Amino acid sequence: MGWLPGMLAGVGETLMRKWLLADFGLEVVELTPVVYGADVAAQVWRASTATNTYAVKWSGAGTNTGHQVAAFLADSGLPGVPELIRTSEGGLWSVHAKKRLTITPWIDGPRAAETGLTDEQWSAYGVLLRRVHDAEPPVKLRGALPRHSHIDARTPALAEEVRTRLEAPEGKVEEELAAVWKQYEHVIADLLTNRPPAPSGPRVVCHGDPHLGNVLVDDGLHLIDWDDVIYAPREQDLMFMLGGMGDVGPTTPAQQNVFLAGYGPHTLDEDAIHYYRHVRAFEDVVGWSHQAITGPDEPYALQVTKGILAEGLAALAVSREMR
Repeated sequence: MGWLPGMLAGVGETLMRKWLLADFGLEVVELTPVVYGADVAAQVWRASTATNTYAVKWSGAGTNTGHQVAAFLADSGLPGVPELIRTSEGGLWSVHAKKRLTITPWIDGPRAAETGLTDEQWSAYGVLLRRVHDAEPPVKLRGALPRHSHIDARTPALAEEVRTRLEAPEGKVEEELAAVWKQYEHVIADLLTNRPPAPSGPRVVCHGDPHLGNVLVDDGLHLIDWDDVIYAPREQDLMFMLGGMGDVGPTTPAQQNVFLAGYGPHTLDEDAIHYYRHVRAFEDVVGWSHQAITGPDEPYALQVTKGILAEGLAALAVSREMR
């Protein structure tokens, strides 16, 4: 379904303008929907006032604490974490229809997933992620952070929904997806039933989803979309930089090495990497499979699912002996 005139992902443009004025004191002159990524629980718009441009996100995903962490990091002066524009009452977000409405300054640059990064930028991204991990939020905020993925908790039920649907596939995409699940049934079964032990190492503030689709590039690098912040061993984030992510991670050993050099000294816990790779592979296979059935952009979601299973995280997560 395309964008309807006067509508923004089911929200009337007039209503959204009223929210932004009432909640944030912003008199918006132009609203433009921005479509990107796998987060079907969120909508993003570019909002222009007479003097400034903002990124507006209305989301039911993640937790409130992620935005509190992002605000803490930005207020601490950490370069690369966009500030959150406060509401008229000084809050970090407002709530409408049980979804958070948040605003950050608009960053006029492409996603790193679309342009790639130079060696210098890979090093800079390592520095940025290290600063996030080294941050020490107040004890109360740290204690409120989730220690497990909120997406992971929902994935088994979603997997069963997909499996049931594929027993009687309808249409070309579903039929092809059913064939893919049959071809890789041993891999999917391993992801569902053979999870490695959870790591027990020291926990730090992790972004939770720091692939290049969540990095914007202008004169510097900007890590966005803080919905999935988690208090976990740093391998939760570093896993994304160690293979299996296609164009949204390093694609050569040289890029990986430059990133790690920028990140600085740390002895990788390979067991923790394996655990988080396994968790994310399961989330991605099931999540993209579900999108291939329910939309939007079913054919694209099917291709992503194939890639994850054939050569992406799932292929890395499941042992060579199993395959």
